[in-house]
Amino acid sequence: MNIEEIKKDFPILENKKITYLDSGATTQKPIYVINKIDEFYKMHNANPHRGAYELSVQATEEYENTRKKLANFIHAKHQEEIIFSKNATESLNLIAYSYGLENLKKDDEVVISIMEHHSNLVPWQKVTKQTGSKLQYMYINNQFEIEDKEIETKITDKTKIVSITHVSNVTRND
Repeated sequence: MNIEEIKKDFPILENKKITYLDSGATTQKPIYVINKIDEFYKMHNANPHRGAYELSVQATEEYENTRKKLANFIHAKHQEEIIFSKNATESLNLIAYSYGLENLKKDDEVVISIMEHHSNLVPWQKVTKQTGSKLQYMYINNQFEIEDKEIETKITDKTKIVSITHVSNVTRND
């Protein structure tokens, strides 16, 4: 599948020549996601896991079916491993302040790249300071890539968490 075929799934990209790299803040949605959200609001809008009335039961079924589909898609061992949050910032904070604060110890290391958005930097700065663990940065080359040697030297036996973006909006150079 080429990029033009993928772009057809995103109405906002129709007839526009843009590259959108701010997905950490707001992700563009493909039409099938927009349609599913629209269907949910029209047909099932209620709080999942909050009631025994019909709409709540339907919302719960939709919610759990989505969790199951995602678990299958990413090959999770259990669908309960899938959690939903409102955005990447909330997810990163949840991981840092629940898992990180409880599990990181003195001299453990958290590795991030120098390209990280503040939502993936500030929580780790706070958590490593509170736990006595260390924050390590992987640096990029002139092509905005993290080289294998950088990965091999920064991720060690002391590394307990690696939290890195797959696309960065801080490396744009036009």
